[in-house]
Amino acid sequence: MGALQRRRYAARVAAVGVAGLLAAAGGGRAADETAGAYEAFNRFCATHFSARTTQQISRRFGADLKILDDGAWRHVSAASACIAWRTNLPAKSIVEYGTDEAYGKATAEPERHFFSHLHYLKDLRPGTTYHYRVVCTDERGRRAVGPDRTLATKPIPGAVRIPDDLPGPPYTLDRPNTTYLLTRDVTADATAVNIAADGITLDLGGHTLTYDGKAGVADPSANERVYGWHSCQGPCGIRTADGRSRLRILNGTVRQGAGRGASRPAAYNPLFLRRPRETEVAGLTVVYSGSQVTGVMVNNAYGGVEVHHNVAVDEGTELSNRHSGLDAIAFGIGKVATVSRCHHNLVKRTRHRGLRVVSNCDVYANEIYVDSYATNAYGIMYYDNRGTSENLSLRDNLIFGTGFHPIGIGSGQGFAGVKVRGNYIQMQGTEQAWRWRGGQGGGDPGAAEGAAIYPVNGIRLQRPRRDVEHVDNVVVVRGRGKTCIMRGLWIVPDETTGPNIVFRGNTVELIAEDAQATGYALSCGGVRECASQVTLADNTVVSNLTNVQFGDNYSTGGKYRFLANTFVRAEADPRYRTFRLGWNGWKYETYGHVFVESTFAGGAGYDSVSFDGAGRARYDFAVGWVLTLTTAPGAKVTVTDKTGAEAYAGTAAEGKAAIALAEYVRSRDGKAPRTPHAVTVEVGTRRTTRTVTMDRSQELVVRP
Repeated sequence: MGALQRRRYAARVAAVGVAGLLAAAGGGRAADETAGAYEAFNRFCATHFSARTTQQISRRFGADLKILDDGAWRHVSAASACIAWRTNLPAKSIVEYGTDEAYGKATAEPERHFFSHLHYLKDLRPGTTYHYRVVCTDERGRRAVGPDRTLATKPIPGAVRIPDDLPGPPYTLDRPNTTYLLTRDVTADATAVNIAADGITLDLGGHTLTYDGKAGVADPSANERVYGWHSCQGPCGIRTADGRSRLRILNGTVRQGAGRGASRPAAYNPLFLRRPRETEVAGLTVVYSGSQVTGVMVNNAYGGVEVHHNVAVDEGTELSNRHSGLDAIAFGIGKVATVSRCHHNLVKRTRHRGLRVVSNCDVYANEIYVDSYATNAYGIMYYDNRGTSENLSLRDNLIFGTGFHPIGIGSGQGFAGVKVRGNYIQMQGTEQAWRWRGGQGGGDPGAAEGAAIYPVNGIRLQRPRRDVEHVDNVVVVRGRGKTCIMRGLWIVPDETTGPNIVFRGNTVELIAEDAQATGYALSCGGVRECASQVTLADNTVVSNLTNVQFGDNYSTGGKYRFLANTFVRAEADPRYRTFRLGWNGWKYETYGHVFVESTFAGGAGYDSVSFDGAGRARYDFAVGWVLTLTTAPGAKVTVTDKTGAEAYAGTAAEGKAAIALAEYVRSRDGKAPRTPHAVTVEVGTRRTTRTVTMDRSQELVVRP
């Protein structure tokens, strides 16, 4: 690319923004297009993911900048240290350090404001005590300064120095229970390091390990029997032999070099762990740009793996196979009897998925930025088409995303026993364009640019098994442009979905930023009969378009239960409806939904409804209230509605019963009353009936 072309490309990045960049079809090295993609994304994040412009960030985390003690971590080596911590708001940060409290030296600021911070103190004197403090500056210029702390560098007895004491690259680490220490920056034409024994610590000493330095160089150490087929399809930064245990890899940078291998279908990863056990990866920065490269691959973990306080920077723009996908950090499916942990990692950018996780994982306090170039990009993805995965916790993560079909957290397929708690998710929709045209095994149509609409989504839950709960999450979705479509919660149960699918205490805000973008805060689809397994309770749902959509361009659905939710109209938009049923003339029915004790604000309400399905197909929902009944312990209770239909039958075991009863059913034809109700209580041969009009929640005492 000549100088004029480079200037035109830079102008295009600035004018179109991150969502208008197209990746080259089918792979290959698009070095010219990759150059500048990360910088463009940084600018995009500064505009759209700022605490200055998003009120929900300060509502959730506070208005004043604070340095958090929770999650702080450090590692001290022979002549280096890495320091990690978090702030409650995005900030730029440095570490001031020196041999006394005057400090005198400081690390470099990061390229933009983050909640998570990792800094390397390099070229320290061995056997020396250093003072240091962390200094953070938020987007408004306000500072937070940490207290003076000390660390002491110490020699590492028996350490093998790289490259001083070992031939290579590639360097083979094969002495069990040994520490290997990088003493300066190293560049390898192909693979840099192979770990072939148990109990090894690889300390990068704050230095940079560059691999894949030259395109097409053969890797003489690629032994599939030892390292596995996947990692031997091309060079890796660091790879481990099959089934190694008690490994520690930490404190430095692993960078993909100028070779920029395509990783089809595997290899070229900065770090590839083959079926590891009891292994720690911490304080690493991985930087890569080749097609289909994953930053940290934990391939078929046997459990007990901890990946924490790392930074991933994906500078690429290509995928050769979106079904395989690529990840900043990936935990492959394996025997996971022991819980693995993935926490306090910062993914500064991923072109597809941030974290891919499996059973028995505790995933928390990660910060992830998605700049999606292909379908089904996720901040955190959990997916099992075999339906055998259980025990997963996703908590207190920060996820931001944009681009082509990004999703904050999902999809949930095949999983049971999942807790999604306390996460903050913010997605920004834009004028969409095809950024990737399929590639090898891609499966997406080779459509012309802009020929399809692919939504931005907060949380997607599709085909879960059972016992999946989403509690106290904040989801913010905003967008603009005529091809921008948005979803806050995207729920798609099916025939395999079992009980206890719960959304409780979440805040979902979906805002169209112009008159062209479309979307809905809650998308309730899936199979009608199985949707009754889903309960949404005590959520706050805010939108200027649609609070709840039943059935959309992806699926239909029915029989959702809504309990004590608050629905808010955010601002005036003539397109606004609180509820929509059906989709653009589709014939598929969606009915049997129940709303109990809803609260409305800003002009939202049950009468703000649109029936968009075709013809005379059934589209309806019931509006109800709670009757709190006090009666004799063990009494039999029967309630019939105005039509004579049985609305409830049960036993007041302790003399109390809370019964949800419909005031009316709303359909195209208007409101069909279901009250007053006859409440019959029986104890032995005694029988008493009372009549109650359920136009509000109330209490009733019946003594038979």
